[in-house]
Amino acid sequence: TGKAFRTRVEDLGLVHHRIPPRSPNHNSVCERFHGTVLREFYRPHFHRGRVENIDLLDRSLQAWLVDYNHHRPNHGDYMAGRTPVQVKKQLRRRIRQTAA
Repeated sequence: TGKAFRTRVEDLGLVHHRIPPRSPNHNSVCERFHGTVLREFYRPHFHRGRVENIDLLDRSLQAWLVDYNHHRPNHGDYMAGRTPVQVKKQLRRRIRQTAA
């Protein structure tokens, strides 16, 4: 990855993980999420009309992401009706228990 990208990621306090080569299962999770954003946010949003203000579009997307992460249950085998925040909390608990 480029130096500017790494610097920006660090400035935002994020951790960037690269997926291993030839690992389509890792990539499929990202692709599925992008499809969900397209289907549930962008298409309905643009169907309602023309976007004149990119800041308003971004605020709407951020609100959708909060709802997705905190309130919308996911029904895949791994998620089993949990939200992403619930999964993250359970993983953190499990890591703390293992470390203790």
